[in-house]
Amino acid sequence: METEHKSFWQLEKASTFSLLKGNIQVNTVVVGAGICGLLCAYSLYQKGINDIAIIDANEICSGVTAYTTAKITSQHGLIYSKLLNGLGKERASQYFAANEKAIKHYHEIIAKEQIDCDFIPCNAFIYTKSKKGLQSIENELKAVDELNIPTIYDIKSELPFKVLASIGFKDQAHFHPLKFLFKICDILAKAGCKIYTHTKAMSAEEGIVYTDTGNIKAENIISCSHYPFIDKSSLMFTKIFQERSYVIALINAGSIEDMYLDEAEDGFSFRTEKNMIFIGAYDHKTGHEDEKLHFENLIEDAKRLYPQGEKAYMWSAQDCMTHDSIPYIGRYTSAGENIYIATGFNKWGMTSSMAAADIISDMITKGSSDYEDVFSLNRGDINLQAKSFVKEAVDIAGNFLTHLKIATKSLESIHNNEGGIVEIEGKRVGIYKDKDGKFYAVNTVCTHMGCAIKWNKDENTWDCTCHGSRFDYMGNVISGPAQRPLERLEIEFS
Repeated sequence: METEHKSFWQLEKASTFSLLKGNIQVNTVVVGAGICGLLCAYSLYQKGINDIAIIDANEICSGVTAYTTAKITSQHGLIYSKLLNGLGKERASQYFAANEKAIKHYHEIIAKEQIDCDFIPCNAFIYTKSKKGLQSIENELKAVDELNIPTIYDIKSELPFKVLASIGFKDQAHFHPLKFLFKICDILAKAGCKIYTHTKAMSAEEGIVYTDTGNIKAENIISCSHYPFIDKSSLMFTKIFQERSYVIALINAGSIEDMYLDEAEDGFSFRTEKNMIFIGAYDHKTGHEDEKLHFENLIEDAKRLYPQGEKAYMWSAQDCMTHDSIPYIGRYTSAGENIYIATGFNKWGMTSSMAAADIISDMITKGSSDYEDVFSLNRGDINLQAKSFVKEAVDIAGNFLTHLKIATKSLESIHNNEGGIVEIEGKRVGIYKDKDGKFYAVNTVCTHMGCAIKWNKDENTWDCTCHGSRFDYMGNVISGPAQRPLERLEIEFS
């Protein structure tokens, strides 16, 4: 890919592991070697299971985990008023308790294993700049008070603009995720855990995972692969969708002590890391870029907010979202009784991954978890899901038909290092022209379920407009749910 953005975390280097060669048998196989997979394996190891295999299609922590803002918090937007009204006090309290326990576990693991990972306790605030947002803040304050959650209410902040109000949670934290996880990975390897990279899970059934380099028999299977690699049989694509967001790291911009997030969808996220300030913004559904240049816009925003600041790093992230803002964690019964899943972290993967590790490891070793009901794949929260589900269903229906529309770009309008969809001999063709003027042509239909793809000009990728699969300019899969590359087309270009 000719346009690539690396995160600050990726300066750290992990131990290297080889791919699986042939068939093996273990007690538990974990699919996905990001934060969730590694923490699930670590939690099982701490509870007495060490016959574990971890596999990943790429390198350790090279996916979503490497592109986070690494906030560890149980304040996931203004969620508690929503949970209290939609699920009731018991389950809303269960959600909070699971996430607070996750924060506590970070403290305990870092102390026990003596991990130097820039772990900094702080407060987390949701702020508003609008009168409409004030009502949302007030509703959240009432909800957390009913749930006996200690909070801070303030009309002041460290941010470079005036806020009308903010609600804060005490004793939250941020850290360097890869420093933490690479140490966890080394601990697991030393304990005898089998770790395989560049080993892609293709499918699974009760007791076995099929990969592209061998098969793994296991009593327990845990899917931590961001978007579930077992997808169509359980209709997970109807339960989750994917969003992208963008981050800039500034130096010479000063510092802030706490973490901040705007309650408005089009607002900013802030936190400090060493001598940098991270600013996040521009969340949107994958494949819905609308010709915007989000990185350029974020640079302009940063200059306006911190005129003295200088860009040090920029990156983007892709997150799985659920219709009710609650992750799916637990038994994946539609795939098998001893198959477990953790997905749909709604941009709060640091805390949710630790919660998932606790819940799933308890379910495997004890048979149940105190927190499993609120995160269950079979939870009954139709009212919470309905609005988002209908919106996504309408959007997906429209995008299934997009590939029938006439392309509006001409081949001549595609400049070097650009891409787009053009019409050639009456057919829609995805075209990318590299910096040397060489053309690459692909079919514009996603290999997952036949939705239309769209060119992402920020990152020179093809993105699925329905379920969020991403492909490089040659059609190779970057991230799922698609497992097969786009069809490459042989076209004579004069």
